[in-house]
Amino acid sequence: MENHILLHLAIIIFFSKILGAIARKLKQPPVIGMLLLGIVLGPTLLHFIEPDEVIMWIAKVGVLFLLFEAGLETNIKRIKEDSKQALLPAFGGIALPFSLGLALIYFTNHNITQALAVGVIFTATSVSVSVMTLLELGKLKSIEGRCIVNSAIIDDIVGILLLTFIFGIISGTGESGSGLTVSIIKIIGFFIIASIIGVFILKPFFFNLKKILLDNVVISLAIAVVLLYSWLAEMAGLAAITGAYFAGLFLGQTQHKHAINIGITNIGKSFFVDVFFVSIGLQFDLFKIEAKPIFLLLFILLAIFGKIIGSGLGARITKFDAVRSFRIGSGMIPRGEVALIVANMALAKGLISTEILSATILLVIISALVTPLMLKFSFNKFKKSSF
Repeated sequence: MENHILLHLAIIIFFSKILGAIARKLKQPPVIGMLLLGIVLGPTLLHFIEPDEVIMWIAKVGVLFLLFEAGLETNIKRIKEDSKQALLPAFGGIALPFSLGLALIYFTNHNITQALAVGVIFTATSVSVSVMTLLELGKLKSIEGRCIVNSAIIDDIVGILLLTFIFGIISGTGESGSGLTVSIIKIIGFFIIASIIGVFILKPFFFNLKKILLDNVVISLAIAVVLLYSWLAEMAGLAAITGAYFAGLFLGQTQHKHAINIGITNIGKSFFVDVFFVSIGLQFDLFKIEAKPIFLLLFILLAIFGKIIGSGLGARITKFDAVRSFRIGSGMIPRGEVALIVANMALAKGLISTEILSATILLVIISALVTPLMLKFSFNKFKKSSF
């Protein structure tokens, strides 16, 4: 199998780009094409490629790039400006889905660890599908469009924090009470050290790159920072993606943000990120899902309606009318990168079963197909209330 790794990587990269482009043509996120490629090449259909050590290592780096980019694109000033309208829809879209995911798993198998992990999977919103649809409708800059985008950003930040604390605390369970205390101290310690390095070392260093004749290696230095922060997070018993996200958050405040974004996007999405999404499909056998159809149906329905109702109620309390609240709730439905990352990582840590990963992949695909239909219906059917 090792002799074929170069061929396997060539096939993954070539076909992931083609299927990603086809998905875009069909107004779907490219991630769907990559997942389907993994399912076709993996044990479900052709059984041609196995997710070996090399593929999984490349996939891990891809996740770090993905979360670094998310941190880089988080506009803290804009969140502060628009947070009043987006805050309650975001928290409603976190609290209700988290509670529903936790309740579903806990009452199904009484496993609190698995229930917490699924709660986090349910909270993640992938705004790319909604943005694509809103652009097509010419509604991205509408009051609903702005609220959906900003709520999704807040969603991601809170989701990453939630993931950090839950995974950090879970790693301390099974130990003594003092072990749990140590885990919490490590989590707090990571945030303090990451902030001190970010504010007092990284920012001044990147601001003065020209003076120390290093401005031509800014991308290389950014990658070094991603890996350093990811390592720090792992040393603190947290997920490496938490470190990558915070590295992006701090470097996004420097004047090199644009150059770093282009460089990291080119490197990450040319190779590493594609391998990550395909690798998820490679681990998934559609014909060996042991979960009952009723469970899968409940999993998907609770995740979808949890967002519509949770974010919709949050919007309603924020004084949006019923139609706009429904549009905002519909725009928060899709799950994508973060949900897959959490599920994949939880599986690797033995926190969830392969059935949960399978259900998450189905949720990502179905929610991406449902969202455009819901948004188009809500804007076209209730035109008089559009903005």
